[in-house]
Parts: sequence; structure tokens; C-alpha cells
Amino acid sequence: MVAAVQLDFDMCHASLSVMGVFTFVLRSSGGQWNAKQYEGDIEASASSTFDLQRLLVKAALAVDSSGGVQSSYSPISPSSAVFQFRLVSSKMYLLMSKTE
Repeated sequence: MVAAVQLDFDMCHASLSVMGVFTFVLRSSGGQWNAKQYEGDIEASASSTFDLQRLLVKAALAVDSSGGVQSSYSPISPSSAVFQFRLVSSKMYLLMSKTE
């Protein structure tokens, strides 16, 4: 069954698209975490990296919540990190969920 799902994914891949990719540089200063979008104008701050990630994803989902979210968090040092997430269409999200 996994092979059939993979085949469906390959056949549909060309018609599915990522709805948005967002990359942020996170830095800690004075007990507050700040995020600045890489090559963009979005900025945010929160008391923890967890709260900051939730805030950024929630803001993106407020614009379009029809699909899923994939994210990655990479600590660089104790006071900096990179957070990236992408919104995917609901059709693509369902196909990816079936293959995992």
C-alpha cells in the first residue's frame, strides 16, 4: 500500500505546490527572544523560542489555514537559532502524512 501512495504522490507532485516558506533568524537579548525574517520584513518577539515559533506560525495560519505546517528549528548558539516553516496545501499534507 505504501508503494501505491508513493506513486500517487509522484503523479500529483507537479500539480501540488508549497503555499509559503518562511525563514527567521532568532536571537535572545535581555531575556526576550526576537525573530527577524530572512529576506523579509516580518519581526516578532516572545519570552521563549517555543512561544515565538507558535506566534509566527499562528500569524501565517491566520492568513491561510487550509493546509498543514512543516517546520524545523536549528539552534546555532545558546542565544541564536534559525526557524523555518512552510505552509503546504491540504492535498499535499494528506499525501505526505500517508507516506510517513
